[in-house]
Amino acid sequence: MIKTLLVPIAALAAALLLVLMVLQPQRADADTITPPVTCQVPAPGADPSSAPPSDGAFHGVRLSPVQTDTAQKVLGVAKHMSITRRGAVIGIQAGMQESTLNPLARNGNAVGVFQQIAPGPWNAYSGYDRTDAAAAAKGFFSVLLKRAPGYETDPRSNHELAEEVERSGEGWRYQRHQPFAEAVVAALYDGSGPLLDCADRSFKGRIQVTVQGSDVTLPAEAGVAGVVRASSPQVAAAIAAGLSWLGITYSWGGGDANGPTKGIRDGGVADAHGDYDKVGFDCSGLTLYAYAQAGVQIIRPSDAQLTRTRLVVPFTQARAGDLLFWGTHHVAMYLGQLGGRHLMLEAPQSGEVVRVSTVRTGGDFRNVAARPIP
Repeated sequence: MIKTLLVPIAALAAALLLVLMVLQPQRADADTITPPVTCQVPAPGADPSSAPPSDGAFHGVRLSPVQTDTAQKVLGVAKHMSITRRGAVIGIQAGMQESTLNPLARNGNAVGVFQQIAPGPWNAYSGYDRTDAAAAAKGFFSVLLKRAPGYETDPRSNHELAEEVERSGEGWRYQRHQPFAEAVVAALYDGSGPLLDCADRSFKGRIQVTVQGSDVTLPAEAGVAGVVRASSPQVAAAIAAGLSWLGITYSWGGGDANGPTKGIRDGGVADAHGDYDKVGFDCSGLTLYAYAQAGVQIIRPSDAQLTRTRLVVPFTQARAGDLLFWGTHHVAMYLGQLGGRHLMLEAPQSGEVVRVSTVRTGGDFRNVAARPIP
């Protein structure tokens, strides 16, 4: 009897391990997230009067509005604390590696731009919201001043000094971000370098979407005229990113943080429609992509986007950009009320395309809204 139970128990243990691996939060570092394209940082020594080539490249790293705002806050704190330019570069290097300058990044107990774990050395990471980029920067620089008080003339490399603060065990990873950090500091710390090129190039979708602050104008492809009013420019960025792919085919399992991908086999309906050979998005792939362009990492499948979100409210309190759910199988992005209708953006099902639809409140509608950006 004992022998006959060994195989089922082993199989159960393996299945449980697989589930835990899927649910394990992923580190939001520069190895796993590609920064979205909006602002561009010119390389050190670039001619500030020269225009970027038509392909959008400027021989430098590209930043989203969220990343730009984070960098500005970090450098603002650096100047307020009389941190030198070298110290500021060290801070930007560390922030880029730890979170891709995403103030909402989380990895278990590690939170924010610098992935700080409270209370930290000398309680430097306690008593404030670690998702506040400015407060997190103050904590980072406080530790830098204690662990490397002579950092300005310290013979160690920048990445070694960043490691002295972070104690991540992988300090060498900070090194690759030094040219980027120097360009950012040159542009933002005291204006001695070329200015950031922040021309509005919208998103690399099928269509152009106009964004002004927190307002997103629905493109003609939406089939509905009007302006979606988001709660912040960051939420507007996510909405616009999703809308920019209106009309692309549904593809089961398709889509990631960088855009549409080929789908995968499901052994059923999706295979019958050839989704495994189509490039597009499924429902959770579309929402994952949209929020990645706003600097927010969410995971698939759809049910996880509900259970793993930071804030869930009743549908009656939904705001544009919130995620809506049906059973455990479908998710869509709420766009608010326009023309007397509750509208949403969705990748509906095999054989269809990404579209704007009226919210379906019957059937297995969960009647809640998840808010990735509270």
